[in-house]
Amino acid sequence: MHTHSLTVDEPAQSPEFNKLLNQYRVSLQIFDRPKGKFKPEEILNLLTCRDQIQALMTERSLLSSQQLLRLADLDCYLKKYEVLIATHLDLEAWQQLVNPPHTSWWWFLRAPEPRHWWNEYDWLFNAGTLVILTISASLITDTATRLFSGGIDLGSTLMISGQSLLALLAGGGALTQAGRQAYERLLCRIRINKRYWQEASFTFALILVLSLAGIHSALPGFAETANQNGEAHYQNGKLDSARKDFKRAIALKQDFPKAHFNLALVHEDLQQLEKAKAQYQLVVTQKDLVNCNAANADHCDDLMIWLQAHNNLAELDIVDEEYGKAAPLLQAGLRKLEQQGNKETPEGKQLKYSLLKNLGWARLKQKFFSKAEHHLQQAAQMEPNAPDPFCMLAKVSEAKNEQQKALPDWKKCLTKAQQNPIVLETQPEVNQWVAEAQERLSTARDATQENAKA
Repeated sequence: MHTHSLTVDEPAQSPEFNKLLNQYRVSLQIFDRPKGKFKPEEILNLLTCRDQIQALMTERSLLSSQQLLRLADLDCYLKKYEVLIATHLDLEAWQQLVNPPHTSWWWFLRAPEPRHWWNEYDWLFNAGTLVILTISASLITDTATRLFSGGIDLGSTLMISGQSLLALLAGGGALTQAGRQAYERLLCRIRINKRYWQEASFTFALILVLSLAGIHSALPGFAETANQNGEAHYQNGKLDSARKDFKRAIALKQDFPKAHFNLALVHEDLQQLEKAKAQYQLVVTQKDLVNCNAANADHCDDLMIWLQAHNNLAELDIVDEEYGKAAPLLQAGLRKLEQQGNKETPEGKQLKYSLLKNLGWARLKQKFFSKAEHHLQQAAQMEPNAPDPFCMLAKVSEAKNEQQKALPDWKKCLTKAQQNPIVLETQPEVNQWVAEAQERLSTARDATQENAKA
Protein backbone atom coordinates (compact mmCIF):
# COMPACT_ATOMS: atom_id res chain seq x y z
CA MET A 1 0.00 0.00 0.00
CA HIS A 2 1.51 3.26 -1.05
CA THR A 3 0.95 6.61 0.69
CA HIS A 4 1.22 10.01 -0.95
CA SER A 5 1.98 13.25 0.95
CA LEU A 6 -0.32 16.18 0.25
CA THR A 7 1.36 19.50 -0.52
CA VAL A 8 -0.16 22.99 -0.67
CA ASP A 9 1.13 25.15 -3.46
CA GLU A 10 2.71 28.37 -2.24
CA PRO A 11 1.02 31.39 -3.88
CA ALA A 12 3.20 33.10 -6.39
CA GLN A 13 4.88 36.22 -5.08
CA SER A 14 3.39 39.44 -6.41
CA PRO A 15 6.06 41.63 -8.02
CA GLU A 16 4.00 44.72 -7.26
CA PHE A 17 3.77 43.76 -3.59
CA ASN A 18 7.54 43.11 -3.47
CA LYS A 19 8.13 46.53 -4.97
CA LEU A 20 6.02 48.16 -2.26
CA LEU A 21 7.81 46.16 0.43
CA ASN A 22 11.15 47.39 -0.87
CA GLN A 23 9.85 50.95 -0.91
CA TYR A 24 8.61 50.46 2.65
CA ARG A 25 12.02 49.15 3.73
CA VAL A 26 13.82 52.08 2.13
CA SER A 27 11.46 54.55 3.79
CA LEU A 28 12.22 53.02 7.18
CA GLN A 29 15.92 53.73 6.73
CA ILE A 30 15.34 57.33 7.78
CA PHE A 31 15.44 56.08 11.35
CA ASP A 32 19.03 54.85 10.87
CA ARG A 33 20.30 58.40 10.55
CA PRO A 34 22.21 59.78 13.51
CA LYS A 35 20.26 61.97 15.95
CA GLY A 36 16.97 61.35 14.15
CA LYS A 37 17.50 63.95 11.43
CA PHE A 38 14.53 63.62 9.11
CA LYS A 39 11.67 65.69 7.81
CA PRO A 40 7.91 65.31 8.49
CA GLU A 41 7.42 64.77 4.75
CA GLU A 42 9.54 61.64 4.96
CA ILE A 43 7.35 60.23 7.73
CA LEU A 44 4.23 61.00 5.68
CA ASN A 45 5.75 59.16 2.71
CA LEU A 46 6.41 56.21 4.98
CA LEU A 47 2.83 56.10 6.26
CA THR A 48 1.26 56.50 2.83
CA CYS A 49 3.49 53.68 1.56
CA ARG A 50 2.09 51.52 4.33
CA ASP A 51 -1.42 52.54 3.17
CA GLN A 52 -0.62 51.30 -0.34
CA ILE A 53 0.57 47.96 1.01
CA GLN A 54 -2.63 47.57 2.99
CA ALA A 55 -4.77 48.45 -0.05
CA LEU A 56 -2.98 45.83 -2.15
CA MET A 57 -3.44 43.24 0.58
CA THR A 58 -7.18 43.97 0.55
CA GLU A 59 -7.36 43.51 -3.22
CA ARG A 60 -5.27 40.34 -3.24
CA SER A 61 -6.01 38.10 -0.30
CA LEU A 62 -3.40 35.43 -1.22
CA LEU A 63 0.18 36.44 -0.46
CA SER A 64 3.18 34.27 0.01
CA SER A 65 4.36 33.46 3.50
CA GLN A 66 7.69 35.09 2.74
CA GLN A 67 5.99 38.36 1.84
CA LEU A 68 3.86 38.27 5.01
CA LEU A 69 6.93 37.60 7.14
CA ARG A 70 8.83 40.47 5.54
CA LEU A 71 5.87 42.79 6.17
CA ALA A 72 5.63 41.69 9.78
CA ASP A 73 9.33 42.39 10.31
CA LEU A 74 9.09 45.83 8.73
CA ASP A 75 5.97 46.68 10.83
CA CYS A 76 7.81 45.60 13.93
CA TYR A 77 10.67 47.91 12.99
CA LEU A 78 8.22 50.77 12.46
CA LYS A 79 6.66 50.28 15.88
CA LYS A 80 10.08 50.59 17.50
CA TYR A 81 10.08 54.25 16.47
CA GLU A 82 6.50 55.00 17.57
CA VAL A 83 7.62 57.68 20.04
CA LEU A 84 9.89 59.33 17.48
CA ILE A 85 7.13 59.45 14.87
CA ALA A 86 4.50 60.77 17.29
CA THR A 87 6.77 63.55 18.52
CA HIS A 88 7.87 64.70 15.05
CA LEU A 89 4.46 64.64 13.38
CA ASP A 90 1.06 65.90 14.56
CA LEU A 91 -0.73 62.65 13.86
CA GLU A 92 -4.06 63.86 15.29
CA ALA A 93 -4.20 66.66 12.72
CA TRP A 94 -3.38 64.25 9.90
CA GLN A 95 -6.01 61.80 11.17
CA GLN A 96 -8.67 64.47 10.68
CA LEU A 97 -7.39 65.16 7.17
CA VAL A 98 -6.84 61.59 5.96
CA ASN A 99 -9.62 60.03 8.06
CA PRO A 100 -8.03 56.56 8.12
CA PRO A 101 -9.90 53.51 9.44
CA HIS A 102 -8.94 52.34 12.94
CA THR A 103 -7.41 49.21 11.40
CA SER A 104 -4.69 51.46 9.94
CA TRP A 105 -2.82 51.42 13.21
CA TRP A 106 0.23 53.30 11.82
CA TRP A 107 -1.80 56.49 11.73
CA PHE A 108 -2.63 56.11 15.42
CA LEU A 109 0.86 55.80 16.86
CA ARG A 110 1.12 57.71 20.13
CA ALA A 111 3.94 58.79 22.31
CA PRO A 112 3.42 57.78 25.92
CA GLU A 113 2.31 60.61 28.16
CA PRO A 114 5.27 61.91 30.15
CA ARG A 115 4.85 61.07 33.78
CA HIS A 116 4.89 64.28 35.74
CA TRP A 117 5.25 64.41 39.48
CA TRP A 118 1.98 66.33 39.59
CA ASN A 119 0.13 63.31 38.21
CA GLU A 120 1.01 61.35 41.33
CA TYR A 121 -1.79 63.27 43.06
CA ASP A 122 -4.49 62.52 40.46
CA TRP A 123 -6.10 60.01 42.81
CA LEU A 124 -6.44 62.74 45.42
CA PHE A 125 -8.18 65.09 42.98
CA ASN A 126 -10.44 62.27 41.79
CA ALA A 127 -11.43 61.47 45.37
CA GLY A 128 -12.02 65.16 46.11
CA THR A 129 -14.17 65.48 43.00
CA LEU A 130 -16.25 62.48 44.09
CA VAL A 131 -16.79 63.91 47.57
CA ILE A 132 -17.73 67.33 46.21
CA LEU A 133 -20.16 65.83 43.69
CA THR A 134 -21.80 63.83 46.49
CA ILE A 135 -22.25 67.05 48.48
CA SER A 136 -23.58 68.77 45.35
CA ALA A 137 -26.12 66.01 44.80
CA SER A 138 -27.30 66.39 48.40
CA LEU A 139 -27.66 70.15 47.99
CA ILE A 140 -29.59 69.75 44.73
CA THR A 141 -31.89 67.15 46.30
CA ASP A 142 -32.56 69.31 49.37
CA THR A 143 -33.13 72.43 47.28
CA ALA A 144 -35.49 70.58 44.92
CA THR A 145 -37.46 69.13 47.82
CA ARG A 146 -37.94 72.57 49.34
CA LEU A 147 -38.73 74.37 46.10
CA PHE A 148 -41.30 71.79 45.02
CA SER A 149 -42.94 71.50 48.44
CA GLY A 150 -45.66 73.97 47.53
CA GLY A 151 -46.15 72.61 44.01
CA ILE A 152 -44.18 72.55 40.75
CA ASP A 153 -43.73 75.80 38.84
CA LEU A 154 -41.61 76.95 35.91
CA GLY A 155 -39.08 78.93 37.93
CA SER A 156 -38.33 76.08 40.34
CA THR A 157 -38.10 73.58 37.50
CA LEU A 158 -35.62 75.70 35.53
CA MET A 159 -33.47 76.28 38.59
CA ILE A 160 -33.21 72.59 39.48
CA SER A 161 -32.66 71.59 35.84
CA GLY A 162 -29.81 74.07 35.55
CA GLN A 163 -28.19 72.82 38.73
CA SER A 164 -28.47 69.20 37.60
CA LEU A 165 -26.92 70.01 34.21
CA LEU A 166 -23.99 71.77 35.86
CA ALA A 167 -23.51 68.77 38.16
CA LEU A 168 -23.35 66.43 35.18
CA LEU A 169 -20.80 68.65 33.44
CA ALA A 170 -18.68 68.93 36.58
CA GLY A 171 -18.83 65.15 36.98
CA GLY A 172 -17.50 64.65 33.48
CA GLY A 173 -20.66 62.96 32.27
CA ALA A 174 -19.56 59.91 34.21
CA LEU A 175 -22.92 58.18 33.95
CA THR A 176 -22.58 57.37 30.23
CA GLN A 177 -19.73 56.83 27.79
CA ALA A 178 -21.21 59.42 25.44
CA GLY A 179 -21.30 61.92 28.29
CA ARG A 180 -17.69 61.21 29.16
CA GLN A 181 -16.61 61.65 25.56
CA ALA A 182 -18.52 64.92 25.27
CA TYR A 183 -16.84 66.16 28.45
CA GLU A 184 -13.40 65.25 27.11
CA ARG A 185 -14.14 67.05 23.85
CA LEU A 186 -15.10 70.11 25.87
CA LEU A 187 -11.79 70.00 27.75
CA CYS A 188 -9.92 69.69 24.46
CA ARG A 189 -11.87 72.58 22.96
CA ILE A 190 -10.96 74.92 25.81
CA ARG A 191 -7.35 73.76 25.41
CA ILE A 192 -6.81 72.11 28.78
CA ASN A 193 -3.84 69.76 28.70
CA LYS A 194 -4.81 66.17 29.35
CA ARG A 195 -2.30 66.12 32.18
CA TYR A 196 -4.55 68.49 34.11
CA TRP A 197 -7.96 66.95 33.40
CA GLN A 198 -8.34 65.60 36.94
CA GLU A 199 -7.47 68.99 38.36
CA ALA A 200 -9.91 70.66 35.96
CA SER A 201 -12.70 68.31 37.04
CA PHE A 202 -11.95 69.06 40.68
CA THR A 203 -12.00 72.82 39.98
CA PHE A 204 -15.31 72.61 38.10
CA ALA A 205 -16.82 70.52 40.90
CA LEU A 206 -15.58 73.01 43.51
CA ILE A 207 -17.09 75.95 41.60
CA LEU A 208 -20.34 73.99 41.30
CA VAL A 209 -20.63 73.17 44.99
CA LEU A 210 -19.85 76.78 45.95
CA SER A 211 -22.56 77.97 43.55
CA LEU A 212 -25.03 75.44 44.94
CA ALA A 213 -24.13 76.43 48.49
CA GLY A 214 -24.77 80.06 47.56
CA ILE A 215 -28.18 79.18 46.13
CA HIS A 216 -28.95 77.06 49.19
CA SER A 217 -28.00 79.89 51.53
CA ALA A 218 -30.32 82.19 49.55
CA LEU A 219 -33.35 79.97 50.19
CA PRO A 220 -34.47 82.00 53.24
CA GLY A 221 -34.70 85.02 50.91
CA PHE A 222 -36.85 82.99 48.53
CA ALA A 223 -38.94 82.02 51.57
CA GLU A 224 -39.64 85.67 52.38
CA THR A 225 -40.79 86.21 48.79
CA ALA A 226 -43.02 83.14 48.90
CA ASN A 227 -44.55 84.35 52.18
CA GLN A 228 -45.24 87.78 50.70
CA ASN A 229 -46.88 86.16 47.67
CA GLY A 230 -48.99 84.08 50.03
CA GLU A 231 -50.10 87.16 51.96
CA ALA A 232 -51.13 88.84 48.70
CA HIS A 233 -53.13 85.76 47.66
CA TYR A 234 -54.71 85.60 51.11
CA GLN A 235 -55.80 89.23 50.94
CA ASN A 236 -57.40 88.51 47.55
CA GLY A 237 -59.26 85.49 48.88
CA LYS A 238 -57.16 82.95 46.93
CA LEU A 239 -56.82 80.54 49.83
CA ASP A 240 -55.46 77.54 47.91
CA SER A 241 -52.70 79.60 46.28
CA ALA A 242 -51.91 81.20 49.63
CA ARG A 243 -51.69 77.78 51.29
CA LYS A 244 -49.18 76.58 48.66
CA ASP A 245 -47.07 79.73 49.04
CA PHE A 246 -46.96 79.48 52.82
CA LYS A 247 -46.03 75.79 52.68
CA ARG A 248 -43.20 76.56 50.25
CA ALA A 249 -41.99 79.38 52.51
CA ILE A 250 -41.90 77.03 55.50
CA ALA A 251 -39.97 74.43 53.49
CA LEU A 252 -37.43 76.99 52.27
CA LYS A 253 -36.77 78.49 55.68
CA GLN A 254 -36.65 76.61 58.92
CA ASP A 255 -38.14 78.27 61.99
CA PHE A 256 -40.30 80.74 60.05
CA PRO A 257 -42.99 81.77 62.60
CA LYS A 258 -44.73 84.24 60.32
CA ALA A 259 -45.32 81.66 57.59
CA HIS A 260 -46.58 79.10 60.11
CA PHE A 261 -48.95 81.73 61.54
CA ASN A 262 -50.22 82.70 58.09
CA LEU A 263 -50.76 79.06 57.17
CA ALA A 264 -52.76 78.62 60.37
CA LEU A 265 -55.01 81.52 59.34
CA VAL A 266 -55.66 79.84 56.00
CA HIS A 267 -56.53 76.56 57.74
CA GLU A 268 -58.93 78.44 60.01
CA ASP A 269 -60.67 80.01 57.04
CA LEU A 270 -60.94 76.56 55.46
CA GLN A 271 -62.39 75.22 58.73
CA GLN A 272 -59.40 72.88 59.12
CA LEU A 273 -59.12 73.68 62.79
CA GLU A 274 -56.84 70.84 63.87
CA LYS A 275 -54.33 71.78 61.18
CA ALA A 276 -54.59 75.41 62.27
CA LYS A 277 -53.90 74.46 65.89
CA ALA A 278 -50.84 72.45 64.79
CA GLN A 279 -49.39 75.47 62.97
CA TYR A 280 -50.09 77.81 65.89
CA GLN A 281 -48.42 75.32 68.21
CA LEU A 282 -45.26 75.42 66.06
CA VAL A 283 -45.15 79.19 66.50
CA VAL A 284 -45.79 79.02 70.24
CA THR A 285 -42.90 76.60 70.77
CA GLN A 286 -40.30 78.69 68.89
CA LYS A 287 -37.36 78.72 71.31
CA ASP A 288 -35.97 82.10 70.26
CA LEU A 289 -39.32 83.72 70.93
CA VAL A 290 -39.91 81.88 74.18
CA ASN A 291 -36.58 83.23 75.46
CA CYS A 292 -37.04 86.68 73.92
CA ASN A 293 -36.19 89.52 76.26
CA ALA A 294 -34.40 92.85 76.29
CA ALA A 295 -30.99 91.13 76.45
CA ASN A 296 -31.47 89.29 73.13
CA ALA A 297 -33.78 91.70 71.31
CA ASP A 298 -32.39 90.55 67.94
CA HIS A 299 -34.52 87.43 68.25
CA CYS A 300 -37.73 89.34 69.00
CA ASP A 301 -38.70 90.45 65.49
CA ASP A 302 -41.59 87.99 65.40
CA LEU A 303 -42.69 88.52 68.99
CA MET A 304 -46.10 89.93 68.06
CA ILE A 305 -46.69 86.93 65.78
CA TRP A 306 -45.77 84.67 68.69
CA LEU A 307 -48.22 86.48 71.01
CA GLN A 308 -51.01 86.41 68.43
CA ALA A 309 -50.43 82.68 68.01
CA HIS A 310 -50.95 82.27 71.77
CA ASN A 311 -54.22 84.14 71.54
CA ASN A 312 -55.54 82.32 68.45
CA LEU A 313 -54.53 78.88 69.70
CA ALA A 314 -56.15 79.57 73.06
CA GLU A 315 -59.36 80.69 71.33
CA LEU A 316 -59.49 77.43 69.36
CA ASP A 317 -58.90 75.51 72.61
CA ILE A 318 -61.85 77.32 74.19
CA VAL A 319 -64.05 76.38 71.24
CA ASP A 320 -62.90 72.77 71.74
CA GLU A 321 -63.76 73.12 75.46
CA GLU A 322 -60.11 72.68 76.46
CA TYR A 323 -60.14 75.56 78.92
CA GLY A 324 -57.24 74.22 80.96
CA LYS A 325 -54.99 74.55 77.90
CA ALA A 326 -56.29 77.94 76.89
CA ALA A 327 -55.82 79.83 80.16
CA PRO A 328 -52.03 79.25 80.54
CA LEU A 329 -51.45 80.31 76.94
CA LEU A 330 -53.33 83.56 77.47
CA GLN A 331 -51.57 84.28 80.77
CA ALA A 332 -48.17 83.67 79.14
CA GLY A 333 -49.08 86.03 76.30
CA LEU A 334 -50.15 88.80 78.68
CA ARG A 335 -47.03 88.38 80.82
CA LYS A 336 -44.69 88.56 77.81
CA LEU A 337 -46.56 91.56 76.41
CA GLU A 338 -46.14 93.41 79.71
CA GLN A 339 -42.42 92.54 79.85
CA GLN A 340 -41.63 93.74 76.35
CA GLY A 341 -43.44 97.07 76.67
CA ASN A 342 -45.33 96.69 73.38
CA LYS A 343 -48.74 97.11 74.97
CA GLU A 344 -48.98 100.85 74.20
CA THR A 345 -48.69 100.47 70.43
CA PRO A 346 -51.96 100.15 68.45
CA GLU A 347 -51.11 96.55 67.63
CA GLY A 348 -50.17 95.88 71.25
CA LYS A 349 -53.42 97.38 72.56
CA GLN A 350 -55.53 95.30 70.19
CA LEU A 351 -53.63 92.16 71.14
CA LYS A 352 -53.93 92.87 74.87
CA TYR A 353 -57.68 93.32 74.44
CA SER A 354 -57.97 89.93 72.67
CA LEU A 355 -55.88 88.19 75.34
CA LEU A 356 -57.94 89.69 78.18
CA LYS A 357 -61.26 88.96 76.47
CA ASN A 358 -60.34 85.33 75.77
CA LEU A 359 -58.89 84.84 79.26
CA GLY A 360 -62.18 86.14 80.69
CA TRP A 361 -64.04 83.72 78.39
CA ALA A 362 -61.88 80.78 79.56
CA ARG A 363 -62.41 81.69 83.25
CA LEU A 364 -66.16 82.01 82.64
CA LYS A 365 -66.23 78.48 81.21
CA GLN A 366 -64.16 77.28 84.17
CA LYS A 367 -66.74 78.93 86.50
CA PHE A 368 -64.12 81.24 88.02
CA PHE A 369 -66.59 84.11 87.86
CA SER A 370 -64.72 86.76 89.84
CA LYS A 371 -61.60 86.35 87.71
CA ALA A 372 -63.68 86.25 84.56
CA GLU A 373 -65.43 89.49 85.54
CA HIS A 374 -62.11 91.19 86.28
CA HIS A 375 -60.55 90.33 82.89
CA LEU A 376 -63.72 91.12 80.94
CA GLN A 377 -64.09 94.54 82.57
CA GLN A 378 -60.49 95.32 81.56
CA ALA A 379 -61.23 94.23 78.00
CA ALA A 380 -64.44 96.33 77.90
CA GLN A 381 -62.49 99.41 78.98
CA MET A 382 -59.94 98.90 76.19
CA GLU A 383 -62.55 98.28 73.46
CA PRO A 384 -65.81 99.94 74.58
CA ASN A 385 -67.40 99.38 71.13
CA ALA A 386 -66.84 95.61 71.05
CA PRO A 387 -69.89 93.51 71.99
CA ASP A 388 -68.00 90.41 73.22
CA PRO A 389 -66.95 91.56 76.71
CA PHE A 390 -70.44 92.89 77.55
CA CYS A 391 -72.10 89.70 76.36
CA MET A 392 -69.86 87.64 78.63
CA LEU A 393 -70.17 90.07 81.56
CA ALA A 394 -73.92 89.57 81.36
CA LYS A 395 -73.41 85.78 81.46
CA VAL A 396 -71.12 86.18 84.49
CA SER A 397 -73.84 88.16 86.32
CA GLU A 398 -76.46 85.54 85.48
CA ALA A 399 -74.13 82.78 86.67
CA LYS A 400 -73.93 84.67 90.00
CA ASN A 401 -77.75 84.95 90.07
CA GLU A 402 -77.58 88.71 89.48
CA GLN A 403 -80.12 88.90 86.67
CA GLN A 404 -80.89 92.60 87.13
CA LYS A 405 -77.19 93.45 86.96
CA ALA A 406 -76.92 91.46 83.76
CA LEU A 407 -79.57 93.45 81.87
CA PRO A 408 -77.47 96.60 81.18
CA ASP A 409 -74.66 94.41 79.85
CA TRP A 410 -77.12 92.45 77.68
CA LYS A 411 -78.35 95.73 76.27
CA LYS A 412 -74.79 96.88 75.47
CA CYS A 413 -74.08 93.47 73.94
CA LEU A 414 -77.05 93.82 71.58
CA THR A 415 -76.53 97.50 70.75
CA LYS A 416 -72.84 97.19 69.94
CA ALA A 417 -73.44 94.08 67.83
CA GLN A 418 -76.09 95.96 65.85
CA GLN A 419 -73.60 98.79 65.30
CA ASN A 420 -71.06 96.28 63.96
CA PRO A 421 -73.11 93.56 62.25
CA ILE A 422 -70.07 91.92 60.63
CA VAL A 423 -69.24 90.23 63.93
CA LEU A 424 -72.53 88.31 63.74
CA GLU A 425 -71.29 86.70 60.50
CA THR A 426 -67.67 86.09 61.46
CA GLN A 427 -67.98 85.12 65.15
CA PRO A 428 -70.53 82.33 65.80
CA GLU A 429 -70.24 82.68 69.58
CA VAL A 430 -71.15 86.39 69.42
CA ASN A 431 -74.10 85.55 67.20
CA GLN A 432 -75.32 83.14 69.87
CA TRP A 433 -74.78 85.65 72.69
CA VAL A 434 -76.71 88.33 70.78
CA ALA A 435 -79.61 85.92 70.38
CA GLU A 436 -79.49 85.34 74.14
CA ALA A 437 -79.40 89.10 74.72
CA GLN A 438 -82.52 89.57 72.60
CA GLU A 439 -84.26 86.81 74.55
CA ARG A 440 -83.29 88.22 77.95
CA LEU A 441 -84.26 91.78 77.06
CA SER A 442 -87.57 90.65 75.57
CA THR A 443 -88.35 88.68 78.73
CA ALA A 444 -87.43 91.68 80.88
CA ARG A 445 -89.75 93.97 78.86
CA ASP A 446 -92.60 91.52 79.18
CA ALA A 447 -92.05 91.32 82.90
CA THR A 448 -92.00 95.09 83.18
CA GLN A 449 -95.27 95.39 81.27
CA GLU A 450 -96.91 92.76 83.46
CA ASN A 451 -95.81 94.62 86.57
CA ALA A 452 -97.13 97.86 85.15
CA LYS A 453 -100.57 96.33 84.52
CA ALA A 454 -100.62 94.89 88.01
